[in-house]
Amino acid sequence: MDKVTEYKVPGREKPEPDSILQCRECTCFNLRKAARVVTQIFDNTMRPINLRATQFTLLALASVHGPITVTRLAEEMVADRTTLSRNLNPMEKSGLIRIEPGDDRRTRFVIITESGRRKLEEAYPLWKKAQQGIKDAMGTDKWSALIENSSELVSLTRLDLAAGV
Repeated sequence: MDKVTEYKVPGREKPEPDSILQCRECTCFNLRKAARVVTQIFDNTMRPINLRATQFTLLALASVHGPITVTRLAEEMVADRTTLSRNLNPMEKSGLIRIEPGDDRRTRFVIITESGRRKLEEAYPLWKKAQQGIKDAMGTDKWSALIENSSELVSLTRLDLAAGV
């Protein structure tokens, strides 16, 4: 036996194959799988205008919220600031957004540019097409339940995180 199979954690038993099969029902695995499929649908729909689904969402939020801090945008996206910065950098380089300093060194504002507004207007009908395609495939009732349950899960998880659970 190699060292990996010899090592046993005290108080932990080796899971049986039937137990491991329960991982197919893993919330994280299934939500990530669904998110990848949905992202691919939106990405494929917006490919002709060279925009990704995440970029569309960032443009929409920057447009709706006006100048928005990176911190607030990260909260809206439920993303950490470093991941968000990696997504914002190419958008800034392509002129879709500007990132400007705030009153202190830690605050930075994301501002949609005129070019970003035009791209958002170009992308919106494509977004609607992808959105409607998913609704049609799922049916309105299932789609509505998905959105409602997803929103509730995010809200409950944020409450748990705020409470330190």
